[in-house]
Amino acid sequence: MDAMEDMDMLTGSNPTIAPDCHMFGKLPSSSAIAPECHNMLVKGTLPGLRYRRLGKSGLKISNIGLGSMKVFTQEDPDASEELVTLAFENGINFFDISEPFTSKKAEVELGRIIKKKGWGRRQFVISTKVYWDKTEGKALSRKEIIESCNDSLKNLQLDYIDLLIIHKNDPNCPNDEVLRAMTFLIDQGKVMYWGTAKWSPVEIFETFSQARTNNCIPPICEYAEYHPFHREKVELYMAELYNKIGMGLITWSPVSFGLCTGKAEDQLSLFTKLAVKSGRYNGMDMMCLNEGGEALNRIKLLEGVASRMGACLHQLLVAWCVRNNTSQAVVCSAGTMEQLCQILNSLQILPKLTPQVLDEMDKILLNKPVRPAMVSTLQQRWAATGGMPPSS
Repeated sequence: MDAMEDMDMLTGSNPTIAPDCHMFGKLPSSSAIAPECHNMLVKGTLPGLRYRRLGKSGLKISNIGLGSMKVFTQEDPDASEELVTLAFENGINFFDISEPFTSKKAEVELGRIIKKKGWGRRQFVISTKVYWDKTEGKALSRKEIIESCNDSLKNLQLDYIDLLIIHKNDPNCPNDEVLRAMTFLIDQGKVMYWGTAKWSPVEIFETFSQARTNNCIPPICEYAEYHPFHREKVELYMAELYNKIGMGLITWSPVSFGLCTGKAEDQLSLFTKLAVKSGRYNGMDMMCLNEGGEALNRIKLLEGVASRMGACLHQLLVAWCVRNNTSQAVVCSAGTMEQLCQILNSLQILPKLTPQVLDEMDKILLNKPVRPAMVSTLQQRWAATGGMPPSS
């Protein structure tokens, strides 16, 4: 979330979906999405959409979830309703309240839409968050967690929340207090599962251990930023936590939230900011986007890979995130029907992401995470003495 809060929110539309939404291409004008495109994406599970168990729980969610970031920031409630309906009717069953400053509005609108549509409670999964660092008190406590949950239930007009996320760990609040508060809410039937967001692997593992010791309910998933310029946590540690303690994973990124569905130059600016922020490329690229800096050159090469697949760059990167089975879902968002069609059509690229294509992308990015070599204490002592055994 910090990355999204620091980044300029890009607006506008980039009409790159053909009238047939199962084909890629560009519309000849910047007009609104064609009616036939809407008709092609209704009431049927999209090719490539899968339902995965969240962590090692029994809860199944679609591998693409609809986030509230752009859906509910617009003023037209009918447009928000159309987006949620389009997603639901095409198989998406996971809806996430993604943004802290507009979370109340998003919860109210999503609750209104669900009640109006009369969807069965088994048909969808709702995730919302406790943003302790955004409250006036700026403190995570049992009281804050329970009151936040009650507020969300009232806004959503639901009897329970499927997945309640604690956004950021509070260093001044013991994990034991969080565990007991979440166990209480689950025992009361107000929450089905809980998870974490922006917690370190160490914090997650410690919380799981404390849950087992204190007979509390542990978290089932972590929300993590993941895109080609931010890979270490997801690719090195989360798969290990899944194998060891059954920790699931939901990913998001500025790309998957639809921030790059604006003008071509805005897309390049966004991707370059992400690349430069990773610290692996030339820091001057942000000052000379049109002069062919290192990060921009790599993004141009990625555009070439996307073009060969008949897709946009942001579609390639969304598919790149979805293809990682360490993550059970990628949360995306869109402000228009056209943008949502673009994101949903990213699923069609999945069969084209062969090992050869992924290797090509890794060679372009040059940032594939690698674990540091394990060095024993004895080896370190020998190295300090020039390779000679230390004297007794």
